[in-house]
Amino acid sequence: MTKNELLIRIQNNPDLSGLDLSGIKLSELDLVGVNFTRCILKKADLSKSNLALCIFDESDLTDCKMDSSNLTGASFKGAVLINADLNFSFLPGANFSFSNMKGVNLTSAKITACNFQEAHMENANLQMVEASLGNFAKAYLRSANLNQGTFTAADFSDADMEGVSFFKSDLSGVKFLRTNLKSAEFIRCFLIATIFTGAVLKDAIFEKNFESRVIK
Repeated sequence: MTKNELLIRIQNNPDLSGLDLSGIKLSELDLVGVNFTRCILKKADLSKSNLALCIFDESDLTDCKMDSSNLTGASFKGAVLINADLNFSFLPGANFSFSNMKGVNLTSAKITACNFQEAHMENANLQMVEASLGNFAKAYLRSANLNQGTFTAADFSDADMEGVSFFKSDLSGVKFLRTNLKSAEFIRCFLIATIFTGAVLKDAIFEKNFESRVIK
C-alpha cells in the first residue's frame, strides 16, 4: 500500500489494525488517534508526526523511526520496539507496559507519567529524559543508560536494574523497593527522600551524591 493510498484510507477509517506497513514513510503528518494495533511497522518512518492517542498495541516497531514525534497518551502495550528511535519525542502518559524495548533510544524524550510496567528495556538509552512520575515497576532495565535524567517520584519497585548508570540524575522521591541494583552506579545524583527498602545494592557505587532523607 502506497503512502497516498494509506492516507485516503485513514480519512475514511482510521483503523489500520493488522496491516503490514514495513518501511512506510509517514513523517511530518497529522495522524492523531489512528489505530495501528498489531501492525508491522519495521523500519517505518513516523518521525516528526503528530501521533497523539494512537494505538500501537502488539505492533512490531523494530527499528522504527519516531523521533521528535508527539505521542501524547499513545498506547504500546505488548508492542515490539527493539532498537526503535524515539529521541526527542513527546510522550507524556504513554503506555509501554509489557513491551519489548531492548536497545530503544529515548534520549531527551519527555516521558512524564509513562507506564513501563514489566517492559523489557535492556540496554535502553534514557539519557537526559524527563521521566517524573514514571512507572517502571517490574521492568527489565539491565545495563540501561539513565544518565542526566529527571526521574522525580518515579517507581522502580521490583525492577531488574543490574548494571544501570545514573550520572547527574535527579532521583528525588524515587522508589527502589526490592529493586535489583547490583553493580549500579549513582554518581553526582540528587537522592532526596529516595527509598531503597529491600533493594539489592551489592557492588553498587554511590559517589559524590547530594543525599537527604534517604531510606536504605
